[in-house]
Amino acid sequence: MSGGALLQLRDVWRRFAVRRGLWAERALLTAVAGVDMSLRAGESLGLVGESGCGKSTLGRMACGLLSPSEGQVLFDGQPLPPAGPGSTAAGRVQMVFQDPFSSLNPRWRVGTSLEEPLCRDKSLSKAERTARVADMFSRVGLAGLERRYPHEFSGGQRQRIAVARALITRPDVIICDEPVSALDASVQAQVLNLLRDVQEDFGPAYLFISHDLSVVSFMCPRVAVMYLGRLVEEGPRERLLRSPAHPYTQALVAAMPSADGLSLNAAPAGGELPSPLALPPGCTFHPRCARATNACRSEAPNWRTLEDGWRVRCHHPSV
Repeated sequence: MSGGALLQLRDVWRRFAVRRGLWAERALLTAVAGVDMSLRAGESLGLVGESGCGKSTLGRMACGLLSPSEGQVLFDGQPLPPAGPGSTAAGRVQMVFQDPFSSLNPRWRVGTSLEEPLCRDKSLSKAERTARVADMFSRVGLAGLERRYPHEFSGGQRQRIAVARALITRPDVIICDEPVSALDASVQAQVLNLLRDVQEDFGPAYLFISHDLSVVSFMCPRVAVMYLGRLVEEGPRERLLRSPAHPYTQALVAAMPSADGLSLNAAPAGGELPSPLALPPGCTFHPRCARATNACRSEAPNWRTLEDGWRVRCHHPSV
């Protein structure tokens, strides 16, 4: 899975100390539990799962905004340093956030926000930086609007600006964390098509995070499914959509809307997502799984390879 990988996560864990009440003792919340993942240059990998399953935490570790509690994040074969101006990976790994308005400085013109990452490159003159910013605004369909402030744009336009800022340093990897979930359907399509065009023009690799499997399947040939901090299935998009092996993946596919009804003869997952403060023993999905057995309740399943590039973590996969 990791041959020729540009970005690798090796047995990555992330825990947070939290309080359950004002006077309660601190407890450990497990947001990410033992994730192994790889991303090759120029590819798109989708990460899908319910809200609260740890996707965004994983994305922040993949770009250096968070450090893992255990395990390693490697970029180009070397440990990924914390994000920041002095990072050796600065400019090579970028992130597009869900809410572009909160990630843009409201006191800066948007052109200044785009130019700021270029200032660390002392070989670029002011004229060259200005020209690159203007070119990037043109590429995302906002030519000539560099001197406006963030509040003067619509939500879809601000997300285009966020994409432009992520691209301005010509990065190798872009982490997209729910980049279209706050947009209406027509604007979603515009931003998704923009991201695909950008990949054709500049060639960055995408880790595309979303709770919407239909969005992920549009963007990514390879999909990883996450549940309660763990990956439970990973494989080619067509395989996962046509014949998913894990019952949770089946539930996600069953919940996808289609013109002729549900595309899979399976019911969406019932029950509530268990608390990451008290993970169920064994397979963490067993409280919501109709086919759970005693083995599922007592023993955590290991990865099972079904085909080349397709693996599942389940005692009773559908194969």
